[in-house]
Amino acid sequence: MAAANAFEWRARDVRELQANYVDEVSSQWLYEALAAMDKDAARAALLRSLASFEEKHAGHWRELLDELRQAVPARQRMVEHQVLALLARLAGVRAVLPLLHKAEVDGIARYKDQASRWKDERAQALFKQLLPEEVSHEVELFDQLQETGRSAGVLRSMILGANDGLGSTLALVAGVAGASQATAPVLIAGTAGLIAGAVSMAASNYISVKAEQEVFESRAGLQREAIAFALEDKKEQLRRAYLAKGFTEAEARTVTERLARSPAEFVKALLTEQQGIGEASFDSPRRLAAYTGFAFAVAGMVPVLPFALLPLPSALPASIAFTCLALFLAGALRTLVTLRSFFRSGLEMTLVGLGAATVTYLVGLWLGVVIG
Repeated sequence: MAAANAFEWRARDVRELQANYVDEVSSQWLYEALAAMDKDAARAALLRSLASFEEKHAGHWRELLDELRQAVPARQRMVEHQVLALLARLAGVRAVLPLLHKAEVDGIARYKDQASRWKDERAQALFKQLLPEEVSHEVELFDQLQETGRSAGVLRSMILGANDGLGSTLALVAGVAGASQATAPVLIAGTAGLIAGAVSMAASNYISVKAEQEVFESRAGLQREAIAFALEDKKEQLRRAYLAKGFTEAEARTVTERLARSPAEFVKALLTEQQGIGEASFDSPRRLAAYTGFAFAVAGMVPVLPFALLPLPSALPASIAFTCLALFLAGALRTLVTLRSFFRSGLEMTLVGLGAATVTYLVGLWLGVVIG
């Protein structure tokens, strides 16, 4: 399997080549599917454009595989891409943009790693063409992300409320059930906990979002003044920040110049890269607080309802089972904000909630024995 320039293609390298082809083909399908369901005409056009680039990239990988006389995998849809399409259908296309952006960033990192290892002349020529286009895609998706702050803030607030509503309410009812061994106290405590928790979470989120916005605006004002007097210096600072993150000189300059065209986005990038201040949600703190409280109340009903419908011996296991399922789903949805593995995030949320419920149930049993 030696190429003309004597580079030795190992079996592992060939498998990576084939994986590149599959990923590009599947990405083409994903972008086309998202474009078909997106009601935003401009964003749908961008997604179709990205799909055409993915098709072209897949063609390049297929040609290289043919030249190496290696099997070209069948066209297929990757599981993670099917999950993304399903999430977009349920939550809207712009809700999955952060995951698309992360996929592009990961793809750039993977291609850079391969370019450093595959010294075949044909592969090197291919990377010189693909990498600038992939960086351009990443920048375009980054631009789209800046327009989704409102929906991201709402989603973040709802996930925050739902996660806390499920975990804390399950812990509460489990503890009371262990202490009282009766249904009525569990329902009373669960309902009171729902109301108190929803109000408390809403108030906390309101204060948090408002404070975050005030800090962001204060720092942004200082950056705007600095840009007005020393634009080139600020561009150079941002360029160096991207170089420190592993960007090439050309990539860092391209991203910096693109961001500098929009003063608002340039300020946000400077704050993120230089001061570690993420973009604050510019949605209404009251609106986000309402979403958090509502999500807490709705999610908190899951562990309480079984006690209203079933006898205590059956209600507690049912409450735990339904809440674990809801915790897993809530943790999986959290990946729309955290960009982590949906399975790992769901499992983590389930284990944390179940652990808290177990501890409070055992404490409740102990208190029931001591007080009783």
